[in-house]
Amino acid sequence: MGTVVHQRLQALQEGALRNRSADVAALARLRRAVGKPVGSIGDVLQHTTHEHFAGPDAGDEATPAERAAHIAMTLYAVHQQSQNQRMHQRGWGIGRAMRALHPEEPAAPNAVLHRFQRLGTSDSLDELTHHARGVVQLLRAAQIPLDYALLTDELLTWQRPGGAARVRLRWGREFYRTTPR
Repeated sequence: MGTVVHQRLQALQEGALRNRSADVAALARLRRAVGKPVGSIGDVLQHTTHEHFAGPDAGDEATPAERAAHIAMTLYAVHQQSQNQRMHQRGWGIGRAMRALHPEEPAAPNAVLHRFQRLGTSDSLDELTHHARGVVQLLRAAQIPLDYALLTDELLTWQRPGGAARVRLRWGREFYRTTPR
């Protein structure tokens, strides 16, 4: 699933960096959809839905894959706004990106560590999305990229039984990693 999101974001990102009006407008529409339910903003569905995200028997509710793609792509649109660098970059998981914001001793208390901990203790996808938006705004201000394809896959995993713990572990390992990448 992350592969599809990666391909779509690559195209949007290249277009936005070249100031193509259609891609800049698409990112503006995606920003308007951040935090909103999948399907509530119809003019972003061409970007956030795909045949791999919902099977033929998906029904009327958004699938976990559709929710994950919608969240990741709308957050990316917030991150890329007014940036002249690629904010979607492979290899930049949330833990690594947050560590780049907080390069000192990771256990030292500060606002970045507090945000990272709140992200990790989220109990629901809605709460996680809320905290992720704040994280993305910090990353945007510091021009630190994020791998939104990886985030899509992690958001999908988060929605599965036991998935939140696996995602938290991955983020923690990235954040507290002692060897440089």
